[in-house]
Amino acid sequence: MRREKGGDGVRNGRDGRAGIQTQRSKELPPLYSVKDELPPQDKEESLRYFAGIFRGRGPIVVEIGSGNGHFLVDYSETHPDKNHIGTEILLGRARKFASKARKRGLRNVAVFHGDTRRFVWEFLYEETVDEFIILFPDPWPKKRHHKHRLLSDRFVRMLKDRLVDGGKVCVATDHEEYRDFIIASFESVDGFESPYSRGWGDYPDEYPRTLFLERFKKEGRPLYFLQWIKKKTDCTRENTTS
Repeated sequence: MRREKGGDGVRNGRDGRAGIQTQRSKELPPLYSVKDELPPQDKEESLRYFAGIFRGRGPIVVEIGSGNGHFLVDYSETHPDKNHIGTEILLGRARKFASKARKRGLRNVAVFHGDTRRFVWEFLYEETVDEFIILFPDPWPKKRHHKHRLLSDRFVRMLKDRLVDGGKVCVATDHEEYRDFIIASFESVDGFESPYSRGWGDYPDEYPRTLFLERFKKEGRPLYFLQWIKKKTDCTRENTTS
């Protein structure tokens, strides 16, 4: 089911009310959640903040719209050298996410219950994230709802600023028109390149299967996997004097 009202641009399967609900967020297990509190004030404080959650620094992977954690908990288990954060606006799903991580005894994965855009804007700083993963975001197919789409050029710029050089954004969608919209958004932002000549490829074998992926495959829908890599900054410019 596609949401047609509210929400933060990710596909949750039912209506979700945008915004942060601080008191309810505190019901999540503290070891497996990023609390909705005063966000870090600068880059170094942000790095210390996440190091405290994960008991050490490491490459940061952020999944946007994690649902009940089906994908990210599996993915974090096979990538113990990285720290993983999922965002989820619905409290019930965030609880299931945290419960999965707790039952497996994982300490390299946590969930943020709240609005995705706020988390990226206020909790993450420039050049701190190695990878963003966005699997089957809500395509908002009706034209009058396109303004709600998550992957606008403005949001793509925000992602780019927070990526390290060589970092990547990985997106999966089943919606052809939204696929083209996403490609146009990334192509409008300088500093990205795609490894795919046509703009998309197949869903990676090393990625865990998601509930949406399995459903769409059974329904015979086309699946598109997009990847965009932040170009490395050229720091070798020669100084010239006149």
